[in-house]
Amino acid sequence: MHSVELTDLELLEAIRDDDPAAYRELFNRYWEKLYLFALKRLKSRQEAEDVVQHVFMKLWEHRASRKISFSFQSYLYRSVYYEVIASLKKMLDGAEDITAINESILPVFNDILDKMSVTELDDLIGEEIRKLPARMQEIFRLSREEELSIPEIASRLNLSEQTVKNQLSSALSRLRKPVIDTLCLALMYELTIR
Repeated sequence: MHSVELTDLELLEAIRDDDPAAYRELFNRYWEKLYLFALKRLKSRQEAEDVVQHVFMKLWEHRASRKISFSFQSYLYRSVYYEVIASLKKMLDGAEDITAINESILPVFNDILDKMSVTELDDLIGEEIRKLPARMQEIFRLSREEELSIPEIASRLNLSEQTVKNQLSSALSRLRKPVIDTLCLALMYELTIR
């Protein structure tokens, strides 16, 4: 039987038996739809291609152990969805391609921030600040709320300036991830419903 006539699940079984023709058939069935799905959310042809290729590479690499207990199509879309989130986070963390961020992500973020009240954002940040270790939290609050300089904080707390710098850097690093994660989820929601 030709691979074109096989169901997705039959092709998956063939892939588990190292059949490259079955893999190519699944790739050809879903590549374009998944690419368009990713492109709509990432607004970058290269990023969308990379995301879909990564999903298919993982499918081949883990073919022997991959167990899919629901629709293969749903599995692929969900995999691409998570890769898109990872790609957006990487873009935001690295911010190498400022043009792409300005053109595709920032307008959507601005919409999200317009919808989010200042109070909601403050609550999110406040909650994350409360999770910081006590000394780090104290240094962060002195810097942001009392607007003390690094030398002033060091003097007040009897610490070296380098210690204060290190603590502030760690605090910002810890706060950045949950805030970016929340904004990324909101971004994905916005891009999904558009």
